[in-house]
Amino acid sequence: MLSQTPRVSAIVAARNAAPTLARCLDALLAQATDEVELIVVDDHSTDETRAIASRYPLTLIELPQHAGVSAARNRGAEAARGEVLFFLDADVVLAPGGMRRVFATMSRPEVGALFGSYDADPDDVSIVSRFKNLAHHYFHQHSQLEATTFWGACGAVRRKCFFAAGGFDEKRFKLPSIEDVELGYRLNDGGVRIVLDPELQVKHLKKWNLASLVATDVVRRAIPWTLLWMEHGRVQTDLNFSYDQRFAAMVSVALLLAIPVALMNPYIWFVVGALLVVAYRLNRGLFRLLLTKGGLRLAIGGFLLQQLYYLYSMIGLAMGSAIYFLRAL
Repeated sequence: MLSQTPRVSAIVAARNAAPTLARCLDALLAQATDEVELIVVDDHSTDETRAIASRYPLTLIELPQHAGVSAARNRGAEAARGEVLFFLDADVVLAPGGMRRVFATMSRPEVGALFGSYDADPDDVSIVSRFKNLAHHYFHQHSQLEATTFWGACGAVRRKCFFAAGGFDEKRFKLPSIEDVELGYRLNDGGVRIVLDPELQVKHLKKWNLASLVATDVVRRAIPWTLLWMEHGRVQTDLNFSYDQRFAAMVSVALLLAIPVALMNPYIWFVVGALLVVAYRLNRGLFRLLLTKGGLRLAIGGFLLQQLYYLYSMIGLAMGSAIYFLRAL
């Protein structure tokens, strides 16, 4: 199936990915041509990940010990022969036509890196999972196409740009976190043009619950992202960090403060009502998507989860800032 010089190397880093890996690889192989090589890096799994990967016509790299997602992706990149490195998570399914979009965009010499988004049909049907994945989908679909970050779940980068930037940071990011965002910052600082293609989509197979959602967003997103912002001296203005999203976060805080006051002073309910209207209007496109995909139950649940997201993200911001200044002492 493989030529001597593949143009694209699809790299899947897998750690205990047995429940999802076959669906991921089936979708990739359905779109593979002789210009594509497929590499799976098993990060010392303790389940059937290696056995599943070994059934497919691909290069399987087995790490002798658990090294983390950044190291696994880097080992795959080092073994890759393609001009373009296409990273995918083991719990995503590439939509039909996705590989063609990678070829088309990365054939443009001015583009150094590319990433896509989750689709609008997440695999798990729980409210938390659907909200999380649809929110990700929405903000990627409505963001500016010229990006300053990167996304490792479905992202392609020229091999020379990847290694010139130093690859993923293995020391800082062993667990999945913002290792892809941090790489994007370095790529951008090096003058690499990164583009977002909203039509390059993958289906997310992960199941979220409220505890895993909050823990991941605070510990592996908000805190390290705040540290990254402060270290680089700049804050993103795209994706879900636009100015209206920052204002929406302040509205959520105002709601949290206003509701207890309204319980003691009924006139404050007018303020609460006004804040609810503003909160809705700031993300009305997202809430309409939730309503379309899951009815009123998902729309209401998504509205409440979005306000909760703002609140715990603000806590993560405060914690990250405190850590940054304590380190400077």
